[in-house]
Amino acid sequence: MIKSIKVNHSALYFAGLFLMIISIPLSRFTLSVAQFILLGNWLLEANFKNKFKILINNKPALVLVSLFLLHVIGLLYTTDFEYAFKDLRIKLPLLALPIIFVTTKPLDNKKFDTLLLFFIAASLVASFISFGILLLKEISDIRDISPFISHIRLSLNICLAIFFSGFFVFTKYKNNLFIKLALILVMIWLTVFLFISESGTGIYVLLFTSVFLVFYGVVKIKNRYHKIVILILAITIPAAIFIYLKHTIDSYLIPNENELNNLEKYTARGNYYKHDTVKLLIENGHYTGLYICNKELREEWNGRSNFDFDGVDEKEQQLKSTLYRYMTSKGLRKDAEGVQQLDDRDIRKVELGIANYHYSKKIGLNSRIYKILWEYQSFKFDKNPGGHSLLQRFEFWKASIGIIKSHFWLGVGTGDMNEAFQNQYKKMNTNLKPEFWIRAHNQFFAIFIAFGIFGFLWFIFTLVYPSMKMKLFFDYRYFVFFVIIILSMLVEDTLETQMGVTLYAFFNAFLLFGRKINS
Repeated sequence: MIKSIKVNHSALYFAGLFLMIISIPLSRFTLSVAQFILLGNWLLEANFKNKFKILINNKPALVLVSLFLLHVIGLLYTTDFEYAFKDLRIKLPLLALPIIFVTTKPLDNKKFDTLLLFFIAASLVASFISFGILLLKEISDIRDISPFISHIRLSLNICLAIFFSGFFVFTKYKNNLFIKLALILVMIWLTVFLFISESGTGIYVLLFTSVFLVFYGVVKIKNRYHKIVILILAITIPAAIFIYLKHTIDSYLIPNENELNNLEKYTARGNYYKHDTVKLLIENGHYTGLYICNKELREEWNGRSNFDFDGVDEKEQQLKSTLYRYMTSKGLRKDAEGVQQLDDRDIRKVELGIANYHYSKKIGLNSRIYKILWEYQSFKFDKNPGGHSLLQRFEFWKASIGIIKSHFWLGVGTGDMNEAFQNQYKKMNTNLKPEFWIRAHNQFFAIFIAFGIFGFLWFIFTLVYPSMKMKLFFDYRYFVFFVIIILSMLVEDTLETQMGVTLYAFFNAFLLFGRKINS
C-alpha cells in the first residue's frame, strides 16, 4: 500500500517566497517558477472553504484583488480581445499574490526580515553583474548593462534595497557594528551604482523618496538631536546637488564668448569650412555647427572605417552627424586634422553611435545630464521630441490627456489602449515618428484611459485603503515601498509589464499580509 506523501507546506511556502524575492531583481524565468511553486503549494494545501472565509472577511485583501477584477470588467466594452487577454495574463499577480498571502499562515518576523535581507543581497548581486558588464563589454547603450530585467525595473529594485538596508541599520542591527557597517557600505555602493548606470528614473525616485523620508523622520523621530541632523541633511544635500547641477549645466551649455568671432574660412589644407551660425547647438561648451569640412571628413573617415561617412552608424543615426558631435565634444575641428587626432577607440565609438566622448566613460555622473541637455536643445530647434527619452514623455502625456477627454467616463476598455493611442497621435498630427507612437509612460493616465474616471478613482482607492485600514501606511518599510511605487507610476507604466506588476503585487501583499503584526 502506497503511503500518502506528506508535504511540509510551511517549508515549501518559504522556499517559494525565497526564490521569488531573489528573482525579482535577477530573473524573469525563476520569478515565474517561484509563482508556480507558491500557487501549487496553495492548491495542495487545500482547505479552500476556510481560505475563502478568511479572504471574504479581509477587506484590504478584497480591495487589492478588485484591481484585477477592474481589468476583467473592462472586457465588457473592449474590441481587441487578443491584447486584453494578454494584459490579463500579465496582471495575474494582482489577483493571485494577495489571495495567497492573506490565506496562508503569516511568517514570523525573523523569517520576514531574512527574506528582505536576501532581496537586498540579490539586488547587490544584480548591481555587481551590471557593473561587470559595463567594465568588460563594449556598451553603446547604458541600458544594455541590465541583462536580466529592464534598466528601469532594476533601478526600482536598487532603490528599495537602499531604503530597506537603512531600516536594518537603524533598527535590528543598530547595535551590531559589523553588520551595520556592511549595510551602510551596501547603501553607499547601490547609490553610486544608480548614478553609474545613468538611471534617470532611479535617481529621481531615490532623491524624492529621500525628501519624503525627511518629513517622515521629522514626524516619527522623537529625539531632538536626530531631528536636527535630519534637517541639516535636508538643507545641505539639496544645496550640494544644486551646485553640482549648475556647474555641470554651465560647463556644457555656455561656450567660449569668442567662439563666434573671427571664424576662419579655410582649413590647413586650403578647403572651405562650413559654419552654421543659425542652429547653434552646443556640445561640451563648443558649437557643433562650426568648422565643418565634409570633403576632408569624408576622405579621412572612409580611410579609417568600414562605415560610410554618408551612411549610418550602428544606432541607425546619420554617421556624419554623430561624428560632428563626437569631435565637437572633444573640442576638435571637423576637418582632416581633427579626424587624425581621433584614436581607434574614438573611431569605434562613433561607429557604435556614441555622439559624445563623455557618454562612453565607464564611470561618470555627467553623461545622463548631457544627454538631457542635448535633447532639450534639439527639441528647441526641430520641435520633434522623438527618440528623446525625457522630452517625448510630454508628447505621450499630451496624447493621454486627449484620449481621456474623449473617453472620460468609461475609458476605452482593457484591450483598446494601443489603438486609442494610434488614433490620437494621428488626430494630434504629432511630430513623433510612428515608431515612437507608444503608450502613456504614466500608470495613472493608463488606468484613466482604460477605465475612465470611475476606474481611476477606484485605482487610487486600491492604492491607499489597504495600508490605511491596516494602520501600516506609516510603517517604514511599507512607506518607502509606497513612495517608490507612486513615484515610478508618475513616469512609467509600472503595471504594464511582467516585472513591474510583479514587483508591485508582491511587495504590496508581502508587506501587508506576509508577517505577524506585533505592533
